[in-house]
Amino acid sequence: MGVRRTFLIVCALLLGIVFCSEGSTKDIEVRILLARTQEEITCSSPGGLEVWVGRKAFTVAANRPLSFSLTPSGVFWKEKNVVAHSLVVISRKDVVYLGKRPYRGRLEIRKRDGNLEVINILPLEDYLKGTMKLETSPSWPEEALKAHIVVARTYALRNLGRHQEEGFDFCSTVHCQRYGGVFAEDPRTNDLVEKTRGVILIYRGKPASVVFHSESGGYTDSAENVWGREVPYLVEVPSPWEDGAPHNSWKVTLSSGEIAEALRKRGYIQSTVLGIRCQRSEKSGRVIKVFVDTDRGTVELTGNQFREAIGFDRLPSTMFTIESNQSEEPIQDGESAQDLEKNVDTTINYEEWMQRDWNLDDIITFLKLREKEREARKGKKRTTEPIRRRFVSQEVSCTFTFVGRGWGHGVGLSQWGAVGMAKSGASFSEILSHYFPGCELGRVVVH
Repeated sequence: MGVRRTFLIVCALLLGIVFCSEGSTKDIEVRILLARTQEEITCSSPGGLEVWVGRKAFTVAANRPLSFSLTPSGVFWKEKNVVAHSLVVISRKDVVYLGKRPYRGRLEIRKRDGNLEVINILPLEDYLKGTMKLETSPSWPEEALKAHIVVARTYALRNLGRHQEEGFDFCSTVHCQRYGGVFAEDPRTNDLVEKTRGVILIYRGKPASVVFHSESGGYTDSAENVWGREVPYLVEVPSPWEDGAPHNSWKVTLSSGEIAEALRKRGYIQSTVLGIRCQRSEKSGRVIKVFVDTDRGTVELTGNQFREAIGFDRLPSTMFTIESNQSEEPIQDGESAQDLEKNVDTTINYEEWMQRDWNLDDIITFLKLREKEREARKGKKRTTEPIRRRFVSQEVSCTFTFVGRGWGHGVGLSQWGAVGMAKSGASFSEILSHYFPGCELGRVVVH
C-alpha cells in the first residue's frame, strides 16, 4: 500500500505553532471504501476522465457517463466492452462523480468477494475536508473546529490500514470516520484544514491514539473504564462548558422485560431482571459498573457493556442515574427472600451464654429467649412466600427510568466541550491539552 511506503517523521513543536506554507510537505494518500454492491455504477466528470486498465489509458470526454457492472470474470466496462479485475478512473481537471456524488482524487473499481467495490484514493488533507461537515458544524467557533481537525488527522494517521486486510484504509461510516466527499465539504472548514495542515497530537514522539465524542455530560471517561485498557492521556477530565449542548439532559424509560431481553441477546443473563444497581467513578460520577439482580443471582457488567447491550441509541451515555418504578414496593438493595430469612436478628449470644456458671434464673431466662427467637423465625418464614412473589413480579410491573447527560462513549475530546471552551476564549492548543493531558502538538512530514 502506498501509505506504507511513506516515511513519517513526527516533529514536536511548541504550542504556539507556526504553520508551514501549503505544499511544503508531500501528501499521504488514503484509501476509502465508498461502495460495495452488486448493482451497476456510473462515473463521470465535468473535466473529462481517464480510465486506466492495467497500463493502458482511455480518454473520455467531459460529462460523458460511464457504466461499470459485475461479471463472473471481473468488472465490465460497458462503453468499451472491456472486462478487468480492476480499473482506475481519474478526472482530467475536476472531481470524479460516482453516480451523482462528487469526489476528489481517483476511484478504483474492482471485483472482490463477489461484489463490486469502489475505493476513493485521495490525499489525507482532502479526505479530512470530506469528513468535517458530517462530524462537526461549520458554524462552531474556529478554535473548536481546529481542535477537531487535529484530532481527526491524528486519528487517521494512527489508524492507517484499519481495513488493510480488505485492501483499504477506512470505510466511510461511523466505524471509522464519516466521509461524504465534496458534498460534505464547507469553505470555512476547508480553509481551517489547510491552516492546520500536517498538525497532529503526539505522545512520546508518536501519533497519539485519540478519540472523540459528542458530549461528555460534564466529565469525560477514561479508556480504562470504557474499553478496559489504560492510556495515560485518555483519562477522566472535567468538561463544564456544555450547558448549551443539545443533549445536556435526557431521560429514557425501559421496562424490566426490555432490559432482560437486551441482556439475554448478549448472553449476559438467562433469567428475569429483578433490580439494577450501579457503581460510579468517584472522580467523574459516571457509571463504571452495573449490577443486575436476577432470579438466578447477580450479574456484574461494566457501564459500557451495559450501555452497548441496551443500545447506544437508547442509552446515550454512561452519565446517568436510575429511578425504579413499580406497583409494589421491592425488597431494598436487591435482597432475596432467602437473604431475609438468613438475616433474622438473633436475640441470643450463644457464646456468651455457654461461658456462664448457670443458676436457676439463668436457665429460665435462656428458655424465654429461645422461645422468642423461635417465634421470630416463624414470623419471618410466614412472610417469605409473599415477599418472593412480590419481588419476581417486577418482571411484569417494574420500569427503570435512566436520567442522564451527554452523548457518546465519553472518552477523549468532547466536541461540545471544545465549543464551550472556544467560546470562553481558549485556543485549539489549550483545548487539546485539556482533553488529552500529556500530549503535545507536532507535525507529520512525509519524505
